Amino acid sequence: MQTAIDLAAAQPRVLDIAAYAAQEERLAGVRIAPIEPILGARVTGLRLRAGERVPEPLAATLRRKLLERGFLVFEPGTVDAEAFVDLVSVFGDVQYSGGPYTPAPQDNRLVNTIDSSIKKTHMNYIWHVDGGYRHHSPKMTALFGHTVPEAGGDTLFANAVAAYDLLDPLFARYIETLTAVQSAESVGHLTLQYHDPDELARQRGLNPPIETPVIRVHPETGGKQVFVNESYTLRIKAVTRAVSQNLLNILFDLIKSPEIQVRFRWEQGAVLIWDNRTVQHRGVHDYSGRRVLYRAIVS
Repeated sequence: MQTAIDLAAAQPRVLDIAAYAAQEERLAGVRIAPIEPILGARVTGLRLRAGERVPEPLAATLRRKLLERGFLVFEPGTVDAEAFVDLVSVFGDVQYSGGPYTPAPQDNRLVNTIDSSIKKTHMNYIWHVDGGYRHHSPKMTALFGHTVPEAGGDTLFANAVAAYDLLDPLFARYIETLTAVQSAESVGHLTLQYHDPDELARQRGLNPPIETPVIRVHPETGGKQVFVNESYTLRIKAVTRAVSQNLLNILFDLIKSPEIQVRFRWEQGAVLIWDNRTVQHRGVHDYSGRRVLYRAIVS
């Protein structure tokens, strides 16, 4: 008698999409609609001028939806450059996060610019978590499309919580016991930004390598997240170099799975804000001409 094959156990895991899917919501004339089942929502109908505040019932809904959906897109016309910080402040205290190639613009000193005519480093085209080399990385990051190309220059997002759900449970149990070393210099992040030796030494002192769990738990949702990334993860502790690299390659490959990704195409005046504890992201350098984004972070 032939034994029936357990098809689920004999094949790679697939996601239970029903666990991620969401319905659109409407409140005070604002519509929040999912972009893809796995990740993202688009907010339409909101208009905010500089100095204005989003009413608290709507603000609370936006905060909840950001946690649920990983990132929100606000349509062009929601805010202008001056009101960008007012919108981001719905999600927490806005902080400046600039560097030598990402200075503050004249029309909004709380944000920094990512200007392709100035910023010549390419680390943003590698999968990463913003500030993943720091113990207190930003909770959220937001971008405003100030000047965008006609085509190309998209931003990719991957749901790192869904990446964990793709792991075989026995393998996941082992991975959860491991510790990673994260470093700003894993791919030369500091070296490429700071050319003065004294300043480079100072920045390295301010940003030494740190240790983090390979699998991190989201402090608000409780979701388990793959917390290694190609940009900042140096190695896994307590295993050989070969084992470390092979384990990392498995996890890096999960982040690249199309099932857990969404690709956002920029529109001038659009705003993106994402939960840096849920998603990893990277830019795509497939455009010509100039692209200018304003960035703000919430810590």
